Amino acid sequence: MKKIWIWALFAGAFAVSCTEFVVVGLLPQIASDLDVSEAVAGQLVTLNAVAFAVGAPVLAAVFHRADRRKVLFGCLVVFALGHAAAGLAPNYAVLLGSRVLSGGMMGLYLATAIGAAGRLAEPARRASTMATIVAGVSTATALGVPVSTLLGQNMGWRVPMLVIGAMALAALAFIAAVLPPTGADDGPSLGERMRALRTRPVIIGLTAITVFWGASFTVYTYLVPLLEQRAGMGNTMVIVVLFIAGVCAVLGNLIGGKGADTNSRLTLLVTAAVTAGSLLLVLPLSTGQAQAIALVTVWQLAAWSFVPTVQAALFQAAGEGGELAVSFAVSAFNIGIVAGAGFGGVALDRAGLPGVAVLGGALGVVALGLVVLLARYAGRRGTGAPDREPVTTSASKG
Repeated sequence: MKKIWIWALFAGAFAVSCTEFVVVGLLPQIASDLDVSEAVAGQLVTLNAVAFAVGAPVLAAVFHRADRRKVLFGCLVVFALGHAAAGLAPNYAVLLGSRVLSGGMMGLYLATAIGAAGRLAEPARRASTMATIVAGVSTATALGVPVSTLLGQNMGWRVPMLVIGAMALAALAFIAAVLPPTGADDGPSLGERMRALRTRPVIIGLTAITVFWGASFTVYTYLVPLLEQRAGMGNTMVIVVLFIAGVCAVLGNLIGGKGADTNSRLTLLVTAAVTAGSLLLVLPLSTGQAQAIALVTVWQLAAWSFVPTVQAALFQAAGEGGELAVSFAVSAFNIGIVAGAGFGGVALDRAGLPGVAVLGGALGVVALGLVVLLARYAGRRGTGAPDREPVTTSASKG
């Protein structure tokens, strides 16, 4: 049975992750209320993602010696204040600033929470513990964002902003009550940790994450038109498939964590191979409803199972720079999302939906090659530090 502090960190991850895509379903309302175009309002998503990608590694480096509890507390307080500002924003500039702030805090929270989970967990359960935190992100995407959109459509776009801020404060109270003290980090200097990140397995791993997630989001960004135009699905079936994808994302995180605890190298290879194979089959299997649903199910289970597996591998490979490596991994996933959506858009303009599918498959093959290289190191001793014992305190025993 998981210790309760893991679920506290999960709650925080869920709260901060609701912010990433909440604006997507509310763009028309926001644009109308603040008297800007929908294209301008769309920058609320873009700059939030940029702040996330930059904030995770940069802020993690700045606070690398700070007590992890204090960093988590600070993240959630500032995040909640940012959402309060968003909910009360008198104009677009204030709302945009609050989105940048919340994106940076989301990146720092996730990097710190996943790293803290890696520090506190027993080595044999490290991957599954980290996976539980990441599951907060996928749960927010599957459930939190749709609920926030529904709430905004019925009560106005400002209400979900305030509710998300309140959830962050509730998570803060939960974490304060149950998270064991971690103390200040008196380990190696930032320079020594950064040198650990320049090792071959870490560089390969971060590159693999970016290409892998870019491949998935090249296709996933345009999944709705694929389902509508190629599989012939109506609105109701599309919503059902998106819900299935969200559930698979949550389950995939948990399955991948368990698999990585058992055999990290094999889980890396299997999840990457199945994902790449699924992307290669998008074009032939997206022409019928039943096969499209089966494809999305397998693809999303495999892709999200990869997430905790590769994070645990990087944490181990980077040795004393493990927590910093996780922060770069968090950023790499987000860069992959942005790049995948961008390249997919170019492919769509030039070659239509078949072009999107072909590009996603090609990138998936490249990502698989990088993961094969990473897997060569995952099972070796001596490429990073040996398994580190978890941080133990009187509060964490028993």
